[in-house]
Amino acid sequence: MGLLSDPEYGSVKWVRILKRIHSPLCFIFYVAAIAWFFTLAHREFNNETYFSENALLPGLVTNEFNGEQSANQYFNELLQELEEKYEDSDEMPIPWLVGKMSQMHLEVYTHNFTLNYPLGQGQVYKGTNVYGILRAPRTSSLEALVVTAPYRSLSNHQKGTAAGIALMLAFAQFARPQKYWAKDIIFLITEHEQLGMQAWLEAYHGLQRESSSFYTSLGSFWQPSTSRLDLGKYAKGFEWITDHSKCLDPGTLKGRSGSIQAAINLEFHTPKFKYIEVKVEGLNGQLPNLDLVNLVHKLCVKSGIHHSYKNSYSWIRTRNKMDEWFNGIWTMLGMVSAQIAGVPNGNHGLFHRFGIEAVTLEGRDVDDPAGMAPRVQSLSYGNFYRLGITLESILRSLNNLLERFHQSYFFYMLAATNRFISIGQYMPSLCLLCGAMLLRALSLWVTLQKDVDDNTDKKESKDKEDPKDKTTDEIDEDKKEDKNEKNEDINKTKHEGKDRKETDISFSIVNMGGNYLLIHLFGYGVMNSPLLFSHIGSMYFDQPSEISVYYGLIATSVLLIFITPFLLKLRSTLTFEELSIVNILLLIELSTACLAIGMHNYPLGLCVAVLYTPLSLIVGVVDSDSRSGFCLFLKRIICLILHPLSVVSLGLIIYSRVLFPEETLLSMIGRGRDAAMQAVMFSIVDSMIYGNWLFNVGATVILPTWLLFWQILCNRVTA
Repeated sequence: MGLLSDPEYGSVKWVRILKRIHSPLCFIFYVAAIAWFFTLAHREFNNETYFSENALLPGLVTNEFNGEQSANQYFNELLQELEEKYEDSDEMPIPWLVGKMSQMHLEVYTHNFTLNYPLGQGQVYKGTNVYGILRAPRTSSLEALVVTAPYRSLSNHQKGTAAGIALMLAFAQFARPQKYWAKDIIFLITEHEQLGMQAWLEAYHGLQRESSSFYTSLGSFWQPSTSRLDLGKYAKGFEWITDHSKCLDPGTLKGRSGSIQAAINLEFHTPKFKYIEVKVEGLNGQLPNLDLVNLVHKLCVKSGIHHSYKNSYSWIRTRNKMDEWFNGIWTMLGMVSAQIAGVPNGNHGLFHRFGIEAVTLEGRDVDDPAGMAPRVQSLSYGNFYRLGITLESILRSLNNLLERFHQSYFFYMLAATNRFISIGQYMPSLCLLCGAMLLRALSLWVTLQKDVDDNTDKKESKDKEDPKDKTTDEIDEDKKEDKNEKNEDINKTKHEGKDRKETDISFSIVNMGGNYLLIHLFGYGVMNSPLLFSHIGSMYFDQPSEISVYYGLIATSVLLIFITPFLLKLRSTLTFEELSIVNILLLIELSTACLAIGMHNYPLGLCVAVLYTPLSLIVGVVDSDSRSGFCLFLKRIICLILHPLSVVSLGLIIYSRVLFPEETLLSMIGRGRDAAMQAVMFSIVDSMIYGNWLFNVGATVILPTWLLFWQILCNRVTA
């Protein structure tokens, strides 16, 4: 800081070099970051998986599972029950499930929960979960394992889960007489997919409705009786705004076990399957401990079951390093796409925020909606016997745990089922992108400082005059003039220093700080606007919530685009230096935000950095004397395209074109618009029910930074 604040530092050699090469250097950083990411998919730059927890002892037990016949019987009975009594209903066969678990002498309980849909104007949904507890004979219910499966009705558009429920019941029947269990096993069947799982987990951990909080998983659970500002007393008729009760009432559990160590979620629609897809992505991109993922893959190999992760298939082995590299790239990109949205791809993803490691095992066939795997026709079918052996091996390894998973990685990426990339290897790509923005900020800062080269050149020219050509009287007069000039310079610098301090304080805080704060308040308002848009759309236009919210956000974005450029002129016009300081602060904020997001959800932080780093490098304060009108127009077009809502809409329109290439342009745009509408709505609802912070980050971080970029591009100032 002493070097940067030195008034003479403008003549330092590194500053001059930085001014000259910062643009190509930032471009090199950007290209190097992307190249680094894709290079990590190569076998030479990633690592082979291994176990850090020795207590797991994977595959060292003799498998004893013999419940294949029971699993087939349960599967046929469940299908018959659904066809006879629940064919035209979405209800779960609770009496049948409770009866089967009771016959096994498990502790069987039902759990009721209620959802007050936050954007549904009073819509209420109710559901019921069924779970049975197998008490461990060797301990006093201090720890537990969970085997879960979601219930899907016959009319559900997704694949059914009857085979997964049948396997769970068969394994419970097999595990009941065993004496080696050191942990309780909870067999859970949830209704309404992830909603039932979220309600059960909140009830299990004591997050009751009396602890009122609208965002259930952000950590702020306050009691209604506490002394807080109650706006409802002063705004009667607007209770729909001031109601901060939880939209999900988890209810209470009649029976529970100890601390949950791990969970396995089963999604099988038929007893015969070609291979197993292992799902690991959780809420907000959180991942389970790598030891659990490695355990599942290793025991699938031992049991003779083909397994995969994204585009990595365990049965494909190639000696071509380029093909292996491309497969690793597609696997990494698949993981990135799954983590960006922050939505769990299975019930397992809701366990992670409670410190519980969990994965989902999904059975896939040849004609699976997820796509056909290569060489899948030549694979042998898996069955209940092999799957039961795999489940037994996994649970018996978890039964050996002496403590929670903690030794292996929690932050990683997978390039194959047996290759991983640690956080120390993939973070440099994000750091290079943020480094490009910080380098741009540093170059703007040094260009703002006054260069003293002109003054030094003048003094040197005076000194170079030959003293022999002057008389003694002239020399004496020059000395007096030098003394007077020095005294005047000292007085001027003192007064200028005082004036600069006063002007810096007044202008920087009032103009720059006020505008900076106001823009971020706009983002906070957008984050809390969906309730308002939903209410207005249903009351005055009779439109559903997804249409009201989507077009409300579009209207708000257009309004902010027209209003924000004029905010700088309301009080007083910012100078070139002040607007440059705003640009510097903006670059620092964006780079810091990308790093902070990337530390928790690396794909999301990387995606934001890749999109907005080029914008941050081309945006600069526009001089009123500048004549590059076409370049400025092009920059504004690029900025409009990179608006958060535009990115989502255009991205889904392009994706719909890839999926449906035979459609016309208008139908493609309409399909992409509908997909964007649903995506925005899902992100808002997920933030309210589950605590997904994708919409919150987009509204409070990305949108304000975009508005500041737009302000800089739409205002000309005098240098």
